[in-house]
Amino acid sequence: MDFRLPIMIGELVVMKASVNWVGRTSMEIGVKVFAENILTGNLRHTNTCYTTFVAIDEAGGPVEVPRLVCETDEDQRRNTDGAERHRRRLEERDAERKRRNK
Repeated sequence: MDFRLPIMIGELVVMKASVNWVGRTSMEIGVKVFAENILTGNLRHTNTCYTTFVAIDEAGGPVEVPRLVCETDEDQRRNTDGAERHRRRLEERDAERKRRNK
């Protein structure tokens, strides 16, 4: 995770997360990070990141997750963008495997 702006000592770190995209066993979570000056209430957006989580069962194997229900146009946009990021990650992973196996 790269921070585009610093968070100063004494500032409150606020993280807002949302499920953007859900696959069969994995999901992408978008996280926005803010720094809040607790004296002034000023809130600064310091960075955004995307994390991927895989659901696992008690034996450590992947398990299916419930489908994502998109209720708003914004939900649908995040879902579409997340699906595209997932597709690109798979392409990059496959290309890296091919490079290593040459």
